[in-house]
Amino acid sequence: MEADKTKDLSAEATSGSVAEPLAGEVIGQRWQLDAFIARGGMGRVWRATDLRLRSEVALKLMDPALGETQVARERFMREAQAAAQLRGPNVVQVLDFNVDPHRGLPYMAMELLRGEDLSARLERGRLDFAETLAVLADVAAAISRAHRQQIIHRDLKPGNVFLVEPSDPSHEGVVAKVLDFGIAKLGVESLTRDGEPLTLTGATLGTVSYMSPEQIEDSQSVDHRTDLWSMGVIAYECLCGRRPFRSASLVELIREICLGTPPSPSKIAEVPPGFDAWFFRACAREPRRRFATADELLDALRALAPTPGDAAAASSARDEARPQNLSLESWASDANQIDIRALKHLTFRNAVVSEFLDSANKHFISGSKGLGKTLLLTYKRSLLSEHYQAGTGRGQVKFIPEGRPYLDLMGDLPSVRQGTIDLMTELGRCKRIWGFGLRLSALSHHPNLLRRDQDERENLARLPTTLKAIAEGRQAEPTMVVKELLALPLKQINQVLDGLENFLEHKLRALHSGLYIFIDKLDQALRTLPRAAWVHMQAGMVEAAWDLMNTNRHVKVFATIREEAFSGYESDIKTNLYGATTVLRYTKHDLLELLDKLTYFYERLPLRDFVLLDVDRTFDFIYRHTLGRPRDLVIIASEISRNRRSLDVAGFERIVQETAAGMLVANVFDEMGAFLEVLRDRDQRNRFLALIPYDVLTQDELVEVWCRFHGFDREYYDLHGHDAEGVYHPFRELFDCGLLGVVERDSSTGERSQRFRQPHEPVPGSQRQLPRSREYLLHPALQRLVARLSGGGNFQILRGLTIGHGLPWPRHYGLLVEVQRALYRVGAGLDEASEDTVLELIDELLRRLARGQRFADARAEIAATAELDGLLASLERRGWDELHLALLELFPTPTPSQRAALTDRAEVAMLLVDIVKSTRMVQDIGDTGFVEHLQSIHDTLRGQGRGLATPRVLKGTGDGFLAVYDDVDLALLAARQLRQVSDPRRLRLVIHRGAVRLSPGDAYGSEVHRLFRIEAVDESKRVGTLSERSELVEAPRPGRVMLSQAAIAALPPGQRESFACLGRFSLDGFDEPEEVWVER
Repeated sequence: MEADKTKDLSAEATSGSVAEPLAGEVIGQRWQLDAFIARGGMGRVWRATDLRLRSEVALKLMDPALGETQVARERFMREAQAAAQLRGPNVVQVLDFNVDPHRGLPYMAMELLRGEDLSARLERGRLDFAETLAVLADVAAAISRAHRQQIIHRDLKPGNVFLVEPSDPSHEGVVAKVLDFGIAKLGVESLTRDGEPLTLTGATLGTVSYMSPEQIEDSQSVDHRTDLWSMGVIAYECLCGRRPFRSASLVELIREICLGTPPSPSKIAEVPPGFDAWFFRACAREPRRRFATADELLDALRALAPTPGDAAAASSARDEARPQNLSLESWASDANQIDIRALKHLTFRNAVVSEFLDSANKHFISGSKGLGKTLLLTYKRSLLSEHYQAGTGRGQVKFIPEGRPYLDLMGDLPSVRQGTIDLMTELGRCKRIWGFGLRLSALSHHPNLLRRDQDERENLARLPTTLKAIAEGRQAEPTMVVKELLALPLKQINQVLDGLENFLEHKLRALHSGLYIFIDKLDQALRTLPRAAWVHMQAGMVEAAWDLMNTNRHVKVFATIREEAFSGYESDIKTNLYGATTVLRYTKHDLLELLDKLTYFYERLPLRDFVLLDVDRTFDFIYRHTLGRPRDLVIIASEISRNRRSLDVAGFERIVQETAAGMLVANVFDEMGAFLEVLRDRDQRNRFLALIPYDVLTQDELVEVWCRFHGFDREYYDLHGHDAEGVYHPFRELFDCGLLGVVERDSSTGERSQRFRQPHEPVPGSQRQLPRSREYLLHPALQRLVARLSGGGNFQILRGLTIGHGLPWPRHYGLLVEVQRALYRVGAGLDEASEDTVLELIDELLRRLARGQRFADARAEIAATAELDGLLASLERRGWDELHLALLELFPTPTPSQRAALTDRAEVAMLLVDIVKSTRMVQDIGDTGFVEHLQSIHDTLRGQGRGLATPRVLKGTGDGFLAVYDDVDLALLAARQLRQVSDPRRLRLVIHRGAVRLSPGDAYGSEVHRLFRIEAVDESKRVGTLSERSELVEAPRPGRVMLSQAAIAALPPGQRESFACLGRFSLDGFDEPEEVWVER
């Protein structure tokens, strides 16, 4: 662009020139003047050439007429200093500042801007809302940065907002830069060499039309909110095409600004609804009624976008999601990696988060690891700092610590003595330790509270050298005080606490200025401690902070605490703490919005464009592989970002699965270390996980894994396991980590759904039993890791199941699980063709369901296929009863149209005899003895010499027999006879009645399968609680005959009295909960 189109970088031109420089002259032995551009209030601006780099710059040379005054020279220097401090895309960049040795005048070299200022643009007409928002977004970015560094511009106006043309013609839109910090007020006002302020008393600085009332009255006393007034005036002029305050004379203009009411913007031009209210808040005469910050002002303006399209356009134009002066190369998974300036743009606000950030009564934030506690505490600290410190120096409120509030409390201690650990396990003593630490830290930042008299010297003499130095003014944060205290011998710790608690409390009550203390990541600092110490040190900190705030209203403590610690202790004042504590929690929808916000920030793209896949399905897949925490999303999204340019569906799923298994799972075991015993050790953990056979487990399979892991045989469990405290111990730890889920039934709807422990839920540290469930579910994040540890082929992920927290568990899931479990138990004994047929039938069912076909219709149609008939016939010939029955339950054979013959389908009573077999039993009686034991049961059931009826079918089941009789009476008589020839404790005896299909040597059908389900009943399948009718009898009950609901109904009334209802149980194969009865 031509030089005459490049605008001045200073105030509007004034007259006067003395010894004007000429083109071609070299300034500062480096900058050659090429062409005059414009004249400003303090100097002349030239287009110049950098003789070293041969690049064009703008050179501002101070007016010679002003160069002789010290105040003007100092102010010129201050402009350079202010601009240099605010390096960023929305502030003109200062390249050099010095004094020309030949002329003796200050100069500054700056980037050469090509474009026009906003005043020139407004001369051609007003802006629309999207253009106005884009300009104000850039101005807010620059001014927010200035305010954070305690710099107030004090001369914001269209002439000091430069619209830079893009250097790349393909880039749409312009970038607005804020110019001329020549009259900026620094946080600490600069002085001349004579000690006088550079801004002279009585001087009115700035362009009056854009000045706030307080700046007109006294420019010395303004704070950052005067710039917010100016931004409101600029926005009004952009949208309305005129200034809000106008008058023919300066006196009248001042009166209008200080006393008058400007016309509402909506009466001047077409503006978005709500802009009137926005403007009158931005330009409220009382500064306290204005927006608190430039960012808040901008957020409120963005909310007025007439349509989503306009808001998106403004967002795209100015990169709403990320401040332009920030450059982040990758997603940050830890708040300490995040620039404080970005916190507003990164923080997702739901109701819980807003409550913590906005409420003056919320001091503590509780949550599991990865929920963003550090980010929110840091953001709250930033908001409080802006409120109390921006533009007013640091005198109002003192902040401890100055930087981020984290210290590795235990890291530098060579060792922690057992006595010290014992001390930290007691809540009361932890509270005293933290009370001492908080008070001594406060005193170290206010040494003027000490009178230095004899009494004080005696009190301080009791302190060890390091703590005494802190008391006398060596500033230390509370964690450092506690660390020094814990390094002392136990006896000395007690002496220090006993001798100085009252002294410190007395001193601190003399404090009458604000003191804000921040404590974070204490859980991480204490990570090596046992559970009780880990919990009580955190709890003691928040209770001590609460007591301190109650005794001194000038002191405020803000801290994070792990939810596992906050919910894991008891105290008489804990109820009070709930009111001061925010417990973090995020819904699935919250996390979707959070991820969308973050992709805008890091990728400058909406989520749909970031993944280039179906958003809902994409997020559902990501969410299922997380533990419900924001940090999990960030870690996974970071890996996607690295690979997104070559990403397809398979690659996306692989990245999510590998990241979840490799990072999220490993981290959660470390994070939950205080609550783990078995899984805390990596080798033990891997050995345990390698034993898991499926991603869906029954209680019986959990027991088998537990026995194998601990090296116990099954008999130990059967005899002692129900009462053993640690029976499910490793699985309970998996559940507490959120990696093992259960299936729960909604009592109101009867629907079943999946539940994994969520981050906001407490961990009952002493509870070792698992919640009751028919199925236990392995978290998707854990599946790939288990598959790798199992050595390949030993772990099966079952088909057709979508596992994840909150997802439904439809009825056909249980049937699919049983078929596949039976299939994999057959193992190598099944030919490959039959295995393929089973899996193809399952896949066909899933395809039909995916097309929207009803489950009942789909299974009925598949049941009528020749493929299923051939498979069932093959399984029957080979004797694979379990797989055969499971397939019949999933695909029940259609009822023949003609009346079934008696030998085809008959109502019969079935007695299942199952030997409670164990390794110990076989060792005791030997293999031959066990075979003889089976033969004895077989002979009894045959009625040989016992006077019993011969069963219609008698079939071996491996560890027992299935006997079929015409009625329940005969089956019950046979069961009772068996107890006389065998140890009753080693027999499970179950009777059921139903229609089965009979062949000369077998009985099969869904009712047979149901009989096996009743035999496997246990307490985990109980629906509701024990009733009076159950007589407090728990299931199962070896040695006592159990009857199904159908069997008890078939008994004569007189015989029913000898049975009691065991309860109602949710069993596979039954549509409704089934009653089970047991012999009294």
